Amino acid sequence: MDDQAACLRLLSRPERDRHDAFKSEPARLQHLAVRGLVRTTLSRYRAIAPEHWRFDANRHGRPFIDDRLGVSGLHFSLSHTHGLVACAIATFAEFGVDAEPRDRDVGLAELAPAVLSPRERARFETMSGQARQDFFFTLWTLKEAYVKARGIGLSLPVKKLELDLEVSPPIAHFGDEIDDDASRWAFRSLRLTDRHIVGIAAAVPDGELEIVPRRTRAINPPLHV
Repeated sequence: MDDQAACLRLLSRPERDRHDAFKSEPARLQHLAVRGLVRTTLSRYRAIAPEHWRFDANRHGRPFIDDRLGVSGLHFSLSHTHGLVACAIATFAEFGVDAEPRDRDVGLAELAPAVLSPRERARFETMSGQARQDFFFTLWTLKEAYVKARGIGLSLPVKKLELDLEVSPPIAHFGDEIDDDASRWAFRSLRLTDRHIVGIAAAVPDGELEIVPRRTRAINPPLHV
C-alpha cells in the first residue's frame, strides 16, 4: 500500500480521476504503475520533480511532454501488458516500444493474415508451439513499436512492413504503401523477463542504437487476508 500511496501523490488531477474511474483493481494498479513509472523515470534525466511533469498527446493519442515545460531533447514511449510496464526514454523523437506476454492467447492463425507479410506468414505456418508464439509476438511487438514511433495511429499497413528475423539485428523492408525509408530504422527485440517479449523501433539520428535496460520494482498489490 505504501507504493500505491506514493504513486497516487504523483498523479495530476486528470490522471487521478481516470485512476478512480477504473472498475477493476488490476486496471487501477496498471494505470498507476504506468503513470508512476513515466514520471519517476523522466525525473532521472531532468531536474523536475515527478509530480511536476505535465503531458499532452497528438491527435492519434501518442503522449509527449507538455511543451510548456520547456524540456528539449527528452522523449518517451510507453507500453503495458499483463505483468509488465515498459517505458523507453530517448533524446530523439522517432522511436517506440511495445510489450506482449509470450503466452498471450489471441488466435494467432486469425491474426496472422492482417499482421504478417506473405514471407513472414509462410515461415509462421511451418512452426508450432512456443516457437510459433515467439515468432509471431517478436514480429508483432516490432511492428507495433514502429507504429508508435511514427505516431500516426493504426493507419499503417503493418503487413507491408517485413522483418527478417534470421539476422541480428532484424532488417526491415517496407512496401510501397509505407511512405518511409526502411534504412532509417533500427529494430531490436528484448526478453526483459522470461514471460515477455519487448520490441523497440527507432530512427536513430546517428545510425547507432544503444539500449540500456533497467528494471525497477512494480507496485506491490494490496494483501488480501
